Amino acid sequence: MINRRHTLAGLLAIAALPVTSLHAQTGGALAFPYYSGEDALQGLYAQHLPPLARDFETQAKALTAAARQHCAGPAAPAALKDAWRRALLAWDALSTPALGPVIERRSQRQIDFWPTRPALLAKALARAPKTLADMESVGTPAKGFPAMEQLLAAPPSPAHCPYLVLVAEGIEAEAVALRTGFDALAARDWTSDEDAARSAFAEWINQWLGGLERLRWAHIEQPVQKARTAGKGHAPEFARLAPADNAAEWRAQWQALRTQARLSAAQRAQPPQPGQGLVPIEALLMGKGQIALAQRWGQALDRADAAITALPAKAGDKELMALSKTLKGVTTLFQAEVAAALDVPLGFSDADGD
Repeated sequence: MINRRHTLAGLLAIAALPVTSLHAQTGGALAFPYYSGEDALQGLYAQHLPPLARDFETQAKALTAAARQHCAGPAAPAALKDAWRRALLAWDALSTPALGPVIERRSQRQIDFWPTRPALLAKALARAPKTLADMESVGTPAKGFPAMEQLLAAPPSPAHCPYLVLVAEGIEAEAVALRTGFDALAARDWTSDEDAARSAFAEWINQWLGGLERLRWAHIEQPVQKARTAGKGHAPEFARLAPADNAAEWRAQWQALRTQARLSAAQRAQPPQPGQGLVPIEALLMGKGQIALAQRWGQALDRADAAITALPAKAGDKELMALSKTLKGVTTLFQAEVAAALDVPLGFSDADGD
């Protein structure tokens, strides 16, 4: 969660070591090479994130097309809602954790600000914007994924359709800009600027924790705690209106985090090679000889994976608080040992997301 504007002197030294520095897994012949910070950044920005950015762009364009088709002959919003859901999950996959252009453009605020503010949304509808330029004067709580969901759940109104199309076009425009930004990062030579690479590596490690805490606290536990504080009869106000959409989003966010943190089955069978694919946090630990810590890290991730997979379709406060506690175990281990093993101090900034 390191702000690009902050000085990052003294962070992880990422001078490449020979890849012949190997550490075998406990009880096995499988060995992992040492991974430099540049190796991790190459895998993340050149190979892992660009396909996710392209998929989000594809789903965002499909969302705009669905909105236009729906409004050409308004009918039941089921098809548009399905397109909204696919675009949302593609957005979650790309923006969890928030990195690179997602931070620089403050994309989470631009297209996924919640909670929406009904009064602001009603005011925006009354102004009847005609173009994306007109939408620039509309506040972010009346745009993006949450605003579209609110309109799809409301009784139909003649004012809704043109606004739905503009909201979709705004999401598409942001998706195109993000894909362009990630394409530029994919072509970057991280070995050419040690300071930039050091900063970017520290940002990734910090933002991974920020993404986990955004899921655990902002999306799951905080709404439950607020409802409890408000008194009996108050239901938690989660990011999405339907329980199924919240559960799907939480799982999508967790899967995005897990992919960057845990070795896949294929990677356990054949360790990722420097410069040839994503290097998860677990692989970094293995490459540094932190075998026991890597095992405990994997176990903590697996416990969280099992907990979120087993979450009931209509989870109550008890199940959600138990899930938050399990995720907190991952946070605690990350803060206490994992970040230090990677030689990255943890910090907080306004770059965590909105």
